[in-house]
Formats: sequence, C-alpha cells, structure tokens
Amino acid sequence: MLYEIEQAVFERFPGYARMVVVAEGVDNTREIPELAELLAQCEEGVRRDDLEDFWHVPVLETWAEAFSGMGIKPKKNPPSVINLVKRCRAGKPLPFINPLVAIFNCISLKYLLPCGGDDLNVIEGDLRLGIADGTENYVPLGQPDVLEHPQPGEVIYYDTATKDVFCRAWCWKNGNRSKLMPETTNAVINVDAMPPLPLATAEQAAEEVAGLLRRFTGAKTAIHKLTAETPRFTL
Repeated sequence: MLYEIEQAVFERFPGYARMVVVAEGVDNTREIPELAELLAQCEEGVRRDDLEDFWHVPVLETWAEAFSGMGIKPKKNPPSVINLVKRCRAGKPLPFINPLVAIFNCISLKYLLPCGGDDLNVIEGDLRLGIADGTENYVPLGQPDVLEHPQPGEVIYYDTATKDVFCRAWCWKNGNRSKLMPETTNAVINVDAMPPLPLATAEQAAEEVAGLLRRFTGAKTAIHKLTAETPRFTL
C-alpha cells in the first residue's frame, strides 16, 4: 500500500509538506485522565494566548487562504485547526472521544496546525492526497446514510480503490468510513505544514504525536515526511 501526495498539490500550494505518523498496535479503548488533563491544558493555552484576532495569525491565515483558493469560504467552512481554536476561545470544552482523537487535538491546538487521523484497517487501495474530479464519494462523519461528492479542484484525502473520501478540503470535514473508533488498532495521523509555518515545527509536532501514541496507547510508531521531493512512501 502506498501513501502519496499528487504533485499537483505541491504545484498549487508551494512549500506545503505533510508529516505522517503511522501507529500500529494501538489500544484506543481507555479513558485516560492524564491525557484528558493534557487536552484541557492545550485548550486553556489557546484561550490565554494572544489569539483574539485568530483569523489573522499567519499560520492560521494561510489555511484560510488555501480554502479560498479551493473555492471554499473559510469563515463558513473553516479549516479544522481554526474551528478548534474558535471553539476553545468561545469556552466550549472539547470532548474526550478516545485517546487517538485526544492526541491529535492536543497537537493541533499546541502547534496551531491541522492534525487528524484515520483507521488504517479500512483502506483497500492506496492513500492519496490529491485533486478531486468530483466523482469521488464522501460520507460525512456521523452521517452514514448521506452521500456527497467533493467539488472538482478540491484537495481531498481518499482511498484510491474505492474512491471514498476520508477528508474533504484537506482538513475540513472527516469521512465516516475511516473514523477512529475504540476498536481501531492501526492508524495514520497527519500533521500538515503550510508556509509560513516552519517545516521543523511540523517535524517536532510529529515527534510529539509519536511520543504520545507510545505513552498512552502502547503503539509502535514510524514517522514519514512527504514533500514535493519525496511525495510517497510504502505502508
């Protein structure tokens, strides 16, 4: 199985890179008070920081601009990291869904970058981040009876065999098929970097993801860096 990013993505968004953390042997069944407390601390950090005008924080604004470039209105349909910041600053606590989700939410809030994950065991083909042609299938998270199609030109993350979209607009809406459940044992966690965020920051964030996975889920981890020069790896 390949994990790859189409060159068209790098051509449209120069400097973009993705760190991928592969986790095997995950125990995603437990409620972990220490991890829940860490998530609460990350939420509080976002509330304390100088993020009142978060739409104009450069590392967040760049994602809003990327969404606009795909024809998506970011204030109506915000990137995941902006949505998290917005929610936290409105005083709405994030629920502890499971350890995997808590870990990537912690990292997203701490580093102000998109971070999300998917269940590896449901994938039938290759994993690809690429440009949609509009024929792909998207079933929204928590809405298994709803079928949508991405807009042509939208950056999507999908299974090449089934054309099932795991995430629309890069980091906007997660799909239902690859959602992380208590029974998930193998997963991929994506950490996205768009200039002006330094790639080194994304690398540090990925290392922290891997450390938290080992500490709280007992997973075996591997980290891969995808850039225009190295756009794929074998899972």
